[in-house]
Amino acid sequence: MSCTLSKKNKHMPCAACKLLRRRCTKDCIFLPHFPSAEPHKFIAVHRIFGASNISKMLQEIPMNNREDAVVSMVYEATARLRDPVYGSVGIISALQKHIFHLQSELNEASAEAISLRTQLSDASSLPSSLLEGSPFTPENHEFHDHYQKPNEQHAYANNDSNDLLLLPEAADYCFQETEILPLPYLKYGQQ
Repeated sequence: MSCTLSKKNKHMPCAACKLLRRRCTKDCIFLPHFPSAEPHKFIAVHRIFGASNISKMLQEIPMNNREDAVVSMVYEATARLRDPVYGSVGIISALQKHIFHLQSELNEASAEAISLRTQLSDASSLPSSLLEGSPFTPENHEFHDHYQKPNEQHAYANNDSNDLLLLPEAADYCFQETEILPLPYLKYGQQ
């Protein structure tokens, strides 16, 4: 009888206690955050911060904020293991560079759109005698073929790679004077 009672009171040990080979109690600080089904999380955090430091950090944080802290620690530890020098700062820096390049392309495209609107308004202000026989519409304008790509999806495909960054259709082209050039291939992790 006592054997069945002890089995009912037993619970699954957390990933931390399994890795550290110690007895996991019900009030273990790691139990709610590092389940035994996901040992990779604790392994990464343990390698970077150490079990005693993690325990101290979690004890200083209020109960309702601990889960967010654990998610942040796991992310930082994983980034630090992938890139020992920069860690998550390297990821942030790469994303900021990417945003800067996209913003400059957007500014160039906006300037080109303003230029085309100006040309369009200048052409519509011409006397109608100059435009007789060929009414001006965007469809017969010489730039129409270059800037209108209906339902055309551009994917920079490489046969042996699935980790390509597919850019939205609006960012597929960068404008250089009157030519439209495709953007270069961008892979994740490339700067």
